[in-house]
Amino acid sequence: MARSYATVGQMLTYAVDRSMSSPDLEASAEQHTRVEVILRNMLEFVLMSPRSRDAFLHTIARTDHTTGSIVASPRLRRVSPDLLAEMLPTSSESDDSASLAVALRVGGPFSTKELRAMRGALGTSPHHLLLAVSRRSDYSDLDGQVPEGVVVTSWRRLGRRMPKADPGHAHLWATIGEVGENAGRPLVQFPVEPKRLLTKTRTAREFRAHLDVLHQASRTVLGASPRFSTRRGQTEAHLQAGVSRTRTGLEFSEVEHGSPVHLVRTGSTPIPLGIGLLESEEELDAARERLAVLDRRSAWRSENSGLPDLGELIGTAASPEVEGARLLLWAIFNPLLLRDRGFDLAPARRQPALSSTTLSLRLQRRGDDSDTLYRIWVGGGRDWSNLIPRVTREASTDRSEETYAVAPRKSQSTADFVWEVHRALRSLTIV
Repeated sequence: MARSYATVGQMLTYAVDRSMSSPDLEASAEQHTRVEVILRNMLEFVLMSPRSRDAFLHTIARTDHTTGSIVASPRLRRVSPDLLAEMLPTSSESDDSASLAVALRVGGPFSTKELRAMRGALGTSPHHLLLAVSRRSDYSDLDGQVPEGVVVTSWRRLGRRMPKADPGHAHLWATIGEVGENAGRPLVQFPVEPKRLLTKTRTAREFRAHLDVLHQASRTVLGASPRFSTRRGQTEAHLQAGVSRTRTGLEFSEVEHGSPVHLVRTGSTPIPLGIGLLESEEELDAARERLAVLDRRSAWRSENSGLPDLGELIGTAASPEVEGARLLLWAIFNPLLLRDRGFDLAPARRQPALSSTTLSLRLQRRGDDSDTLYRIWVGGGRDWSNLIPRVTREASTDRSEETYAVAPRKSQSTADFVWEVHRALRSLTIV
């Protein structure tokens, strides 16, 4: 069995230590940039081994050339690579030496234009080689569009092929591939089958019924309709109404004691509203009375008052499928993941309210001066038959509205489905 030269712990310690002094982190606070800097130094560490370097060049870069040390390099310019090495001449008489550049990406795909610019920045020699590594789902966007002198691959391929090609460092390569493929992706524990969660009519109708509880409670108690929060710095989706630093509001979040609707105050533990699925007139009447009591005794909204004790659950507790669907949809609506795909939340005044037919989030493409708006939404009618998300480019002066539905495929993973929805959203930006 091949000898192991280093441990995962040593590699990670080296990468984190080197990353702390990287000028890239000073210039950017984006999560994907931090991960890419760490991955760059993880690769530098394992490629210090000549045996690992030769296996990497042959298996991943697909070249018979050899190189000197493959060294991590800060991105001084937009077209700068993450690692750089000199490719050695094939013989003492030849003059075909050139550069090998490695560009890493976890926050979205490389475009053909980017790859062409990066390859051109290396110089005019036909022997220069650029290796671009991105997620498998993003890498697939480049089929048939790879420029000359560029090799594209995925983190998954690297994580699967290199342990076989370099068994002495198999554990290091597997770690690098897993980090690259999964960094920044939503961690959704329950919904392992998006197709089952989002296409069942029963689940869709139950989910809509719990949204109705939030909508009715917000209108009755707060006199407002819920919207997705646009608060700066948040890392999760928050569908809420009336929440502020000093006031208590309502939010649709994790199912607790059978209810996904909670009373929420900044700095306090959320309190379940205690209203589940209402299936009889008696349950409807009891829910209306609970909301009426909250409306009359409005002092609980103040930061100086304790949150009320709401008593036993009214109605039927939310099913596990409701929580699974919420986790999956909230990953699709996640502002941090959308930001990594180039979209920012539209201002609060432009966010659509939760209605009796539609749940939606409005977005703007970063750097787009056309004021075009985009939406991710679910529903479309009063009776929901599924929870399949749709992406829309809203109508503008020069383009009509365009919408795609993104249905999950059989056995598709949660992470892959979330990225497929975001990729469909990005496709609407292409003119």
